[in-house]
Amino acid sequence: MFSKKEREFLLGNYLPSEGHRRYLRHRINKKLEEFYNNELPLLQNTSVSEFANGVRKFNNALVNYNSKTSLGRDLNPRPNAYEAFALPG
Repeated sequence: MFSKKEREFLLGNYLPSEGHRRYLRHRINKKLEEFYNNELPLLQNTSVSEFANGVRKFNNALVNYNSKTSLGRDLNPRPNAYEAFALPG
């Protein structure tokens, strides 16, 4: 919804000149007005705004980090490029 510069301005990570500050505030206010008047009522009147889709819910279940499918180092690593393409013998 917000551009990169607008987000940086809102977070306080960007200090624009006075003219650019006025422009950014105008654009942010315009986007908020459009959101509140047009898009928020649409979301409130539908069930689309639910974040859980029923297919999978995230929970704090214990994860087995020692499993074979972890992102750690493989037990049998691939050969280096020069080893893979070297001629036998």
